[in-house]
Amino acid sequence: MEQVKFEYKGRLEFGNMSVIEGELLSLEVTDTDGYTVGGTIVFLYAGKRFPTKIIKKEMRTLYLFVPLFDTHFPNDRRHIARIPVQLPAYVNDYISERVYEIPADLRVRVIDVSLQGFGFVSGERLRVNHAYYVAFDTKDLEIKTKTIIRNETMADEGYRYGCEIQSITREDFHVLRRFMLIRQLSIAIQNPLGS
Repeated sequence: MEQVKFEYKGRLEFGNMSVIEGELLSLEVTDTDGYTVGGTIVFLYAGKRFPTKIIKKEMRTLYLFVPLFDTHFPNDRRHIARIPVQLPAYVNDYISERVYEIPADLRVRVIDVSLQGFGFVSGERLRVNHAYYVAFDTKDLEIKTKTIIRNETMADEGYRYGCEIQSITREDFHVLRRFMLIRQLSIAIQNPLGS
């Protein structure tokens, strides 16, 4: 935790800030009664000002939305969140010169998600440093991305892969960001301030 200064409705205030996970920041304050969900808090950090939005509040904690693309934000304070999940997905090899090196629509289980990539388990062996499409098969996260597999390890159920997103549509990236933020907020509320 780091003590920080911020402005809210023209008042200079202090609070304790934890690490920013993706686009979610938790801020511990003495009392949240004077704050409104949807309100703007402006942080003063390293001589710069950057705005955040209050998206949830609890007894002593405010949860703030910090956009990834805020140019004033000190990104050295940000960690890209990786959220554990259990989601069905399909992997396609439509990019290969030799189409269908793997079964068409190979079913995999995604085990973690971040804004930069995914981890998944597959019963079939895939090629490291090779591009594949990953399409999620769930209403919570209906997106399709072009990825490249960066690493492989053996797992109880086959092979565990880590892949990096190479391309994603703007709409799908918005869906992914929203999914991540909702999951992070849910985890933070269940486990306030990492306790």
